[in-house]
This record gives sequence, C-alpha cells and structure tokens, in this order.
Amino acid sequence: METRRKKNLPKYNFQKNKNFKKGPFSRIEQILVDKGLNQVLREEGIVYNLDNARKMLTLSRQELPRNFWRKVAQHVPLRRVESIYDHTRRRLSIKNYKGKWTDDDIENLKKLVDCYGCQWTKIGTTLNRLPGACYDKWRDALKSGEKRKKGKWFQEEKCKLIQLITRQLGHDIIQEEKGVDSIQWTLVAEKIRTRSYLQCRNEWARFFTPGSIIKLTLSDSLRLIESIFLLQVIDETEIKWGCLLQGVPAHKTYNKWRSLCQKFLPAEEKKSDFQISFKSAIFFIRNKLLKILETKKI
Repeated sequence: METRRKKNLPKYNFQKNKNFKKGPFSRIEQILVDKGLNQVLREEGIVYNLDNARKMLTLSRQELPRNFWRKVAQHVPLRRVESIYDHTRRRLSIKNYKGKWTDDDIENLKKLVDCYGCQWTKIGTTLNRLPGACYDKWRDALKSGEKRKKGKWFQEEKCKLIQLITRQLGHDIIQEEKGVDSIQWTLVAEKIRTRSYLQCRNEWARFFTPGSIIKLTLSDSLRLIESIFLLQVIDETEIKWGCLLQGVPAHKTYNKWRSLCQKFLPAEEKKSDFQISFKSAIFFIRNKLLKILETKKI
C-alpha cells in the first residue's frame, strides 16, 4: 500500500537520525515546507506558485529534478522525506478537500473495491479522492464488513486486545510503559475483526495505558495550563502531551486540554481554531481556573 502511494517518491537513506517526529505537521513545519519548496523550485529555475508546487507531486521519479524532495526535506528538521512528501501531497491536492464521505460515497467505494481489489490509485481517480483517503476509509469503515461493532467493548474483546498487544510487545515492556508507540494497530484490528484500528488504539489508551484511571483535579488542570505556557510554543501540535504531568499519559492530558478549551474559551475563538493567538487562549483558560480555585478557597 505504502509503495503504491509513494511510487513517485525517491527513496533516500541519508536520514540516519532515528528520532523523527510523527503525527500532524505544526504550523511552523508547514511554513518550513513551503520555504523549502520555494527555494528548491527557484534553484531549478521554476517560479514558486501553487500550480507549480502541485505539478511536482504529479511527476514520476524520472521526471522530478534530481534529489528534489531530499532538498526540500533539508529545510524541515526531524521529518522524513516520505513524511514531507505525503504531507505536501495531502495539503496541496485538490482532491483532498472533497469533503465528508456520504453513505453513497462509501457504497461506491465498496463496489469499486469489489471490482478492482486494492488498486487504490484507480479507485481514487474514479471517486476523485486521494488513493490514501480511499484506503483509509475502506480500512476504517468497510474492511470488517458486518462484523464491525460500535459502542461499549465486551469483556471478550478486551481480553483479546490485551493478549494481542502483549504478544507484540511482551509483558515486561508493557509493565515498564515502553514500546507503546511501536504497536501495530492495523494488525491488532485484523486479529480482533470486530473493531477498527482506531477503536483498538483508543480502547487501549482509555483503559489499559498506565495512568489512564487518574482523575485530574482543578489544580491538575491549572498545572497543565502553566506547563503548556512554559513551553513557549505557538500551537498545540508542538506539544509532547505525555511529558506535561508526571504519571499522566498523553491522551489524557490532551483530552483535558481540549475539554478546557471547549468549556472556557469564547465561541468565536473556538471556531477560529486558535488563529487569534494560542498564548491568548492559554492566558484566558488560566485566569478562569484561578478564579474558580479562589472562589472554592473562600
């Protein structure tokens, strides 16, 4: 699957650093990608604009300027060439913004998979969506077919989840809270059969990750907000959520942050997704928490 999706991307082995970042690109990283594209295109004598940047994504390996994506990647520390290519392809592709999948879209996807199998490029062209988006939707919505369950997990499912992850990582590694990032969730979901990989990952994080049962108090919420402020970041994608409160896992601190935003931020600022000012949002929430704590003391 990954080979098909990245067939135009040259493979480079120059990146030997093992501490590459994963997950969504921050705003700073998006700016760095754009600056890298701008500079590399200018070096090739090509004017930087949206059309020319998109054209680079359609060229085959032989048609691309030599080491094109490797040169772009040099502008973005701690990201792999493949990640930068995939991020750029998703962000700039017109097909990426087709919108939410409707029931008719999913039904058409099912018919196309029945007809073509896993030829995601052909399926994506037919549906006018990215091949990767088609694969993701098939994996999450259709792969398990009628066996897919929703809602509360049965005890049998939970036991099977624990067994599968223990086999992958080993009991000692799980006890030491290590190796969770290396869990192959797609493989786990295939073995369970009744849940998607996202359902498996969320269930593990919610109930089995050490520290998940901790209930965060108002004082903990204030410490969380003050920890975020001390990081001096400009948006939430720069934050390592598992390092903010000792003993509290990443998903729990992030969910608390989102709930505080929903509870305390004005409606217009929530809608803007912190475009006004990330620091303003932190100060606003902090002041609200301080007032509540002062009231409780009185």
